[in-house]
Amino acid sequence: MFSQVLSKVSVLFVFLIIGAIARYKGLLNEEFNKSLAKLVLMITLPVLYFYSLATQFTLELFKTIWPLPVFAVCFVLLAYLLAKFFSRFVELGPKERATFIYLSTFTNCGFLAIPIANMLYGTEGVMRVVFFNIGFNILYWTLGVWTLRASNDTIPSENNGMKSSLKNLVNSGTIGLLCGIIVGALAIKLPPFIMDASSMLGAATIPIALLVVGSIMGKGNIREIYAQKGALSLIVLCKLVIMPAFAIFITGFFGSLDPLTRAIIILQAAMPSASTTPIFTTRFGGDSKLASIGVFVTTISSIITIPIIMSLI
Repeated sequence: MFSQVLSKVSVLFVFLIIGAIARYKGLLNEEFNKSLAKLVLMITLPVLYFYSLATQFTLELFKTIWPLPVFAVCFVLLAYLLAKFFSRFVELGPKERATFIYLSTFTNCGFLAIPIANMLYGTEGVMRVVFFNIGFNILYWTLGVWTLRASNDTIPSENNGMKSSLKNLVNSGTIGLLCGIIVGALAIKLPPFIMDASSMLGAATIPIALLVVGSIMGKGNIREIYAQKGALSLIVLCKLVIMPAFAIFITGFFGSLDPLTRAIIILQAAMPSASTTPIFTTRFGGDSKLASIGVFVTTISSIITIPIIMSLI
């Protein structure tokens, strides 16, 4: 089973390697990465959300997959508490501590989870990943933004609260999710040209996202990694060992979960740190250097851990 999962996932890591090489050769740089990431976050990923739910979501299916966003919220909150606990064991400044917590809490549930789900489980897997992301996105744009903002002393204190972070919930991703659910649940028939365009644009998410993650990996600096080895080791432990092990354990008690839904929950728990962390630290606060090497180390490590975790299901 391990070899089968590894062979499928390895196809995706070819894209990561290409992205890393492109970064090394100067074909991709920091600014271009940010532009590509914003393109995915604001356009292609929301369209993929919309298309997946509009074409597959039904009220009948909801009876089976409703636990996904619930598990997403529970796992994010658990990871946050673990991160707060582990952060006590390393010496970090306020911005580094906020970034440590963010890296340990929020996963690459879109840029990497969607391609892997597509490779392992096809479009049904992708749709479940998208539905899982409903719960994840709520905390991603509130708790996540608040965590980073709280460390940014350049932002006025009145703008650092959770109330201010709630405004971030209104974004293209949540709009895509909401529209997809409405169209799918009401079985609304949209013109074929709209659905065809959505299919093509949404499909662009996978290669672009993988190239961006690969480019981030290509920025890895051995000296910086060594300097932060204590913090990075704890992030890897929390993200890639404890959380997926907990997911395997806890979902085993829910006999009502269908196998594919359980597999997606575990897959999401096994994902590395969110690849958008460097962008978020630049925008909302935190330490961008730790963000970059944290994404690099957890993504590299996940090449080994994801096939192991998924083969245990």
